[in-house]
Amino acid sequence: MTKIYLIRHAEAEGNVYRRLHGQYDSKITPNGAKQVTALQKRFESVPIDAVYASDLTRTCITAAAIYKPKGLELQRDARFREVNVGIWEDRPFGQLEREEAARMHAFSHEPYAWSVEGCETFPVYTGRFLEALDELAARHKGQTIAIFSHGMVLRGVLMRLFHPDARTAPISHCENTGVTCITWDDGKYTLDFMNDASHLPQEISTLGRQNWWRGGQKHDFNMWYRPAGADDAALLATLGAVPAAGDEKLIAMLGDAPIGMVQLRELSADTGGIVHLALLPERRGSGFGAQLIGCAVSRLRKCGKQYIELLTLPQDTPAKALFCNYGFEKKRTYIVPIVE
Repeated sequence: MTKIYLIRHAEAEGNVYRRLHGQYDSKITPNGAKQVTALQKRFESVPIDAVYASDLTRTCITAAAIYKPKGLELQRDARFREVNVGIWEDRPFGQLEREEAARMHAFSHEPYAWSVEGCETFPVYTGRFLEALDELAARHKGQTIAIFSHGMVLRGVLMRLFHPDARTAPISHCENTGVTCITWDDGKYTLDFMNDASHLPQEISTLGRQNWWRGGQKHDFNMWYRPAGADDAALLATLGAVPAAGDEKLIAMLGDAPIGMVQLRELSADTGGIVHLALLPERRGSGFGAQLIGCAVSRLRKCGKQYIELLTLPQDTPAKALFCNYGFEKKRTYIVPIVE
């Protein structure tokens, strides 16, 4: 018999930036680091013989909650990666909801039916995970192991193991660092418990601050972005855009309505700058700021930048807190590494 803990990674950029990250290699957030600490405390007295993780950064960092304090080696296996979402990688949820509503519904509720160009289908991504799971279960017979992976692939694997005839998802979304425990005995899996995140206090819960997963509840507002055009001059002035040739200006959209902007500048071969982020006054204080930061990080990463720097220091306390919450450190200015 082999006891297996299946653990989702800690809160990562895609979770708060509201962008779809499958095999996009994102970092965990400062709040995610707190979740790792809470997970470590949960497993302090739990015997673990081996630790495995997908080879993506967010799972490897989360796995440190167990393998480091127990003096174990982390063993990376790409078969435990998240779903490859093809051309959807790093797209804002707001854009996908607007342009791909039917497929987005299938992605969350009918994974057997979902596909886009360049993606892995349900049988493929669950199949490569189960192949690795079977190997490790047999290899560690009589032991206890932990496997760190990702929300969608874990959900699909649990569907195949325990709801093989279901075509709509009968399993809820898992909280970051949520723990599932299964037992393998001579080729048969049984479920002990699923998606338990009781180690997380409310103040560091990810799902606790979001509404999208609650049936019948108010949905989160996910933005999408478009390049600023000549017709946006008045809006840009209202939002306090900095007049500068060569800067990239993006308009943040909520449905059909413009509600904010992102202004970016190339500073050097490895550094890009946030010149200005802004929301219309009536939209401030509603949680949109993280999505603006996410837009900036995504755009600058795609341009090959390793660092992102704030060119206009925020003066008000809420703005300072926002940037600090997402990893910016005050040095000469506020700066954060975006590639490790």
